[in-house]
Amino acid sequence: MKNLKTFLLLSLFFLLYSSTLYSQDRIVLTSGDTITCTIIKVNKSYLVYSQNFNGVSAKGKVPRDKIAEWSYRMTPETNATSFMPEVKTETAVEPEIEKVALPKEGSRFRMAVNGGMGFLLGDTKTAEESLVTQGVSADNAKKYYKGLKTGIQGKASAHYNVFGEYSFGLVYKGFYTSSDVMTALQMDDLNMYYGKLGERYFVNFAGASFFGAERYGKNKQIGLNSSFSVGPAFYRDEVEMYNQEILVQGTTLGMDVSLGVEYFIKPNISLNFETSVFSGKVKKMTVTTSDSSQDMELDKDNWENLGRIDVAVGLVYYW
Repeated sequence: MKNLKTFLLLSLFFLLYSSTLYSQDRIVLTSGDTITCTIIKVNKSYLVYSQNFNGVSAKGKVPRDKIAEWSYRMTPETNATSFMPEVKTETAVEPEIEKVALPKEGSRFRMAVNGGMGFLLGDTKTAEESLVTQGVSADNAKKYYKGLKTGIQGKASAHYNVFGEYSFGLVYKGFYTSSDVMTALQMDDLNMYYGKLGERYFVNFAGASFFGAERYGKNKQIGLNSSFSVGPAFYRDEVEMYNQEILVQGTTLGMDVSLGVEYFIKPNISLNFETSVFSGKVKKMTVTTSDSSQDMELDKDNWENLGRIDVAVGLVYYW
């Protein structure tokens, strides 16, 4: 009988001790270490736990990305009524990385197209005074040249990456604007001529280009770029005056400097916001009418200023 009581007491002690050991929660770290504890709190960022050392309770927390898996009691009630409490085990899952449009690495070619507004920089004061002498009011002369100084422009470019962030390529830019006004010319003491004065103004530019770019931001989605281009600029002005059409043409050296900001919407496609300054002055012109053509060399004060500021938005493709 005494041996039986001893066996029962030992069995009860073993079961209680086993229950106490089993009731402990467990955290397995990615390093392979195991923390035996009581898990207090679980959230998306970390686990909070407590441990008892010789009657002294201490708390700690472990980031979720440092945990391989953990196990804990489902409810206190389960452990209180059973020597085999239900235990829940979870395996840490790598947090989902947000997909972003990272720039495509190793791209050698860059092709871009954009369009926007252009604003001519030349002084029109002398031209306005000339219109007034032809019977146009001062207000209408000012409106005429104000309309002529603002136009539309487009650009296409292709560059090949040579080294680092630097590329060489070709650029084409086109600019167009127009304006018209009614004018009156006193022919003699009795007769006055009324007619339309208008212009259709074109500048086409094609040149070699040097291009540089840098990428910024956590995911390199934002780029800053700049370019310098030089080449021939072709000036063409179609003038309608007193029912007569006059064509004025000239060629000069043009230069274009641009600054741009890119935002990548896909690994090889970006939106480009660009501003640029174009410069060039025509010193010689060919004036053609219906019955004659004449080459003219202009005085320095009368050089045709093609300078303008362009603002544009477009798409860029890399491959």
